[in-house]
Amino acid sequence: MKRIERKVSTPERVFNKKPRTRNAFLISGLGILNQIVSNIFAFIYRTIFIYILSSEYLGINGLFTNIIQIFSLAELGIGSIIIFRLYQPIKEDNIDQTAALMHFYKSFYSLLAGFVCATGIILMPFLPYIMKDFYDLPKDINPYIIYLMYVMQSATSYMFSYKQSLLEADQKGYINIAVSLITSCLRYSISIIALYITRKFMLVLVLGILINLLSNVMVSIYINFKYIPVFRNKSRLKKKEVIDIFKDVSAMMCHRIGSIVVISTDNIIMSMYVGTVAVGVYSNYYMIIQIVQNIISSLLGSYTSSIGNLILSSSKDKSYQLYQRLYFANMWLSSFCASSLFILLNSFIKVVWHGGKLLFPNLVVVILCVNFFLMSGRNVNTSFINASGMFVYDRVRPLIEASVNLVASVMLAKRIGVAGVFLGTIISAAITVWWREPWLLHKHIFKKGVGQYFVLYLCWGGLAAVTSMVVSRAVSYLPENVFYLIIRFLICGVGINAFYAALFWKNKHFQFFLGLIKGIVYNKLKKIRDDRERHV
Repeated sequence: MKRIERKVSTPERVFNKKPRTRNAFLISGLGILNQIVSNIFAFIYRTIFIYILSSEYLGINGLFTNIIQIFSLAELGIGSIIIFRLYQPIKEDNIDQTAALMHFYKSFYSLLAGFVCATGIILMPFLPYIMKDFYDLPKDINPYIIYLMYVMQSATSYMFSYKQSLLEADQKGYINIAVSLITSCLRYSISIIALYITRKFMLVLVLGILINLLSNVMVSIYINFKYIPVFRNKSRLKKKEVIDIFKDVSAMMCHRIGSIVVISTDNIIMSMYVGTVAVGVYSNYYMIIQIVQNIISSLLGSYTSSIGNLILSSSKDKSYQLYQRLYFANMWLSSFCASSLFILLNSFIKVVWHGGKLLFPNLVVVILCVNFFLMSGRNVNTSFINASGMFVYDRVRPLIEASVNLVASVMLAKRIGVAGVFLGTIISAAITVWWREPWLLHKHIFKKGVGQYFVLYLCWGGLAAVTSMVVSRAVSYLPENVFYLIIRFLICGVGINAFYAALFWKNKHFQFFLGLIKGIVYNKLKKIRDDRERHV
């Protein structure tokens, strides 16, 4: 009898097997494009907003955004923990473990959405105590309705965002970025048209929320289709695995509390001790600073999944080499951007938004730029901390940072106003996170001394300070109009970077990135030349 042989079908490829470098460059490139296009739309929207509506509307928008960010404390940092735990099963093509983690993630976020709704409703009666000028708002503003809209937007986002984390862990974050780009363009376009025609803040808010919801639904459908084997799999985590996750939660929760208190209470403190108008003025500065921060993050902070994959599969020396290169690029960008912000912020707001009455004094601008330098200088450290799971060793630090920040900001806000709010943030960062994160990385991951790191950091900070003073003095004689604002931009963009290039010309990390750029340009030109020859 002839034996019948069964064909063993090979499993369909589910997870991303393309090179880390390709994934990282794709994420970074799309991230930069997203930031450029989205921020152009955001700038146009903000400009029309300022001309059509009053500063109270800006203040309300910034205040409620911060309040909703505080609600995200309930997330406990489980998202970061799940992504960290997904790296290994995705690398090993373990569908069962991936599915079990995603099912747990979904269940937790469903409960979280209900909790955010309930908590948001309970806190509604306390709004007059949070807003110093609650009863002096424009008559067409109903803060309770606006607040409820923000609560619902926050709650519904949890129903879909957990799936997007799977793309991040699978080094496909570029898909999330592409969707974000399309959504931002659509949302801002519709909002600009609606605001210009109707001048109704409430309508614009509703449209923005609906577009975000539609985007989340579409991405959710795509991920369900792309990872069919994962979402059809009925595997569940074992009891011990759930316990281990919540052990990590205790550490990540501290980080969440610290981060939210440091980032999301500035507007609330300003609203309580200075007023909603000050929040509106700050929102202009915050928008510009956040645009710059997001661009740097897109360049350097979007490598977390690739870093996690590298740490799992490569030596400590190779990981440290990557860290040194990214750190050099991070400090170059942070130093250049901090200097440029100091030189350009007030001129930009005054010229473009006719914001002569919406300017902070130079002391506040200096403090904002120092705070920016401290925050942006952490991008690479934070990526390595999250990718390696080092947050477990750092659970107490965020609570100390949050406590110092809250106490210092409130005390200083009472004494010196807006400047005190951000000075408190700088003080808390300087005595906690500034030295703690690099020390942890060098001790536990790289097994090296951290002294060189601090010397380099202080040198970069000094370079930023000297550059800011010299260039600011040089351009102070220029008139403040659109033409000379462009001249200021060129002086900062070309002049400062040319000076840095001359200063670091022989630096091995600078030469590495220069060679990388030359290689990309050469390959592009070669491709164009080859295409032309084929056509001939």
